[in-house]
Amino acid sequence: MSVTGQYRVCVNGTHAYRVVLVAAGLAGLVCTWLAASDPLNPPVYFTVQSNIMLVAYYVWTLWRGVASALLKGAVTLFISITGLVFHFILMHGASPLGLLPDGQGDDVGQMGNLLLHYVTPIMAFADWLVFDRTLRPVWTAPLVWLAYPAFYLVFALTRGALLEPGTDRRYPYPFLDVDKLGYGGVAVQAVLLTLFFAVLGCVLVGLHRLVSRTARPPVPAESAA
Repeated sequence: MSVTGQYRVCVNGTHAYRVVLVAAGLAGLVCTWLAASDPLNPPVYFTVQSNIMLVAYYVWTLWRGVASALLKGAVTLFISITGLVFHFILMHGASPLGLLPDGQGDDVGQMGNLLLHYVTPIMAFADWLVFDRTLRPVWTAPLVWLAYPAFYLVFALTRGALLEPGTDRRYPYPFLDVDKLGYGGVAVQAVLLTLFFAVLGCVLVGLHRLVSRTARPPVPAESAA
């Protein structure tokens, strides 16, 4: 197969993969909204916000092409945080197979959890390593990426402070629950999570730079025509 033919197969495969990724994200968001008792609840969660950003970013790439390594890295970090925090902190490492529909509970909500916490994070992580390897994220990028988790922390705590004590889901996550942990306890949790997010961001940069060593130079547009 010619270089041009290989290029076209690669582009078509990348687009097909990202269409599936976008479809998984949209399906997960729809399931989450359908299972919610209050349609205003889902947007409060980091999970939903990060998946909306993921879907928006990949729709953009399908339409206009890949954006910068800084933007793609941010989306990848946020969705990775979603998956890892859910699995290890909220699910305590339990098998995600327990989220598969079994006809005995909230199957729609469980499917939303499976798609948004496992399928999209894993697919986005794979995309980060396999595609767009000519991008070159810089080591300082995680410092920029941490701005959004910091903003989310302020948002969650401000929202909780404005709601009446005893309000259902006043704080969206147990590690942000001021009623139980106090502001001091939440601050400790926030510092530990921030350090973890920073390390995770550096790992993403390091892995991408490692696989980028095998990347081929992009085929010029006139050669691919």
